[in-house]
Amino acid sequence: MSALTPEQQEVQDWAREFAARCVTPRALELDRNPASPVREELIREGARAGVIGNSLPEFLGGMSHDPFMGAIVTEELAAACSGCTVLFGATMLGLSPILMSGDLEKIQRFVKPLADSWETDEPRLAALAATEPGMGSDFILGHSGASPRTRVEKKDGGYVINGRKVFISNGSLASLVTVFAAHDTRGPVRESMSCFAVPTDTPGFSVGQVFEKMGQRACPAAELLFDDVFVPADHRIGEEGGGWQLNRSILSVTRTPVATIALGIARAAYDRALDYACQRVQGGQIIAEHQAIQLMLADMATRVEAARALVWKAAAALAAGQPSIVLSSMAKTFASDAAVTNASDAIQVLGGNGYMHEYGVEKLLRDAKLTQIYEGTNQINRFEIMESVLAERGL
Repeated sequence: MSALTPEQQEVQDWAREFAARCVTPRALELDRNPASPVREELIREGARAGVIGNSLPEFLGGMSHDPFMGAIVTEELAAACSGCTVLFGATMLGLSPILMSGDLEKIQRFVKPLADSWETDEPRLAALAATEPGMGSDFILGHSGASPRTRVEKKDGGYVINGRKVFISNGSLASLVTVFAAHDTRGPVRESMSCFAVPTDTPGFSVGQVFEKMGQRACPAAELLFDDVFVPADHRIGEEGGGWQLNRSILSVTRTPVATIALGIARAAYDRALDYACQRVQGGQIIAEHQAIQLMLADMATRVEAARALVWKAAAALAAGQPSIVLSSMAKTFASDAAVTNASDAIQVLGGNGYMHEYGVEKLLRDAKLTQIYEGTNQINRFEIMESVLAERGL
């Protein structure tokens, strides 16, 4: 896809205007102080504007944006602040197991009340609880013998959950958490795991540590504790034992938004470096006329365009109902590497100013680094790409 349709262009303009008006002015403040009251203001504005949940169908209060239009929106938001973008997007991640289950009764029961709250002064958020200590890549890949330590047992018409999850985006803000837990913590993860919807006012649920992050600080990453948390049987999402496969389906969808966040960072780094280079005078001329700077800027521009091509291809596949974990992994890996490199080069172009917090460029590097880590590290993504390539060869 080489150009946007008029409808897609309209969505891009809407997202760009919102980002400039609501996100950019708050980005540095939330980087310095993630718990600042401006975070609540931003959540309210994002909810009322439809930024949160823009991909939900209209009967749930969303805009029915397909994944391609979602990528357009995400790039604009991430170019303003990737941490704020995750603050908005983590709710859809939390709701994704319910939405992907296709269970209309559960969608009405769990998703609709949250969507309705976005029109009020107290918008409610969701979070996905999968990661736990010592269980990252094993969980994603489903290695034999690997199983989450968060466990679930059947009891009296429902389930009891015990365990601990870490690094959960929006975990300290959510009113609903979708959590993956194992029926047999000694069994293989591919067979022993289920997913559950847990309202955070359920007895036994609590928020532990809220971690101090290097970047994307506007969105909190929290430790979630489950101490004999009872949920009724109808809070299970999908089939019993189907949690790992459900998570695989989620990854095939959610890696593309991460790639898009990285694209937004890479673009922001290039734009800021170019703007600075066209104004900064050194040796009697703007530094954009210096060959060394031109070579860096040319590479930065190329990375942005190449990353966007991969992101758009992956997003278009999602929009066509053909999610590809290979395409999304390629997009995520390439775009996140481009974001880190562009952010580092932008600091170099700005020199000492780039190293200073007030210019917001060093923030881009801190933010970019996380895109190489979450939704599967880039090493894991590369492994999965090649696993699929070799499988096509019958190996």
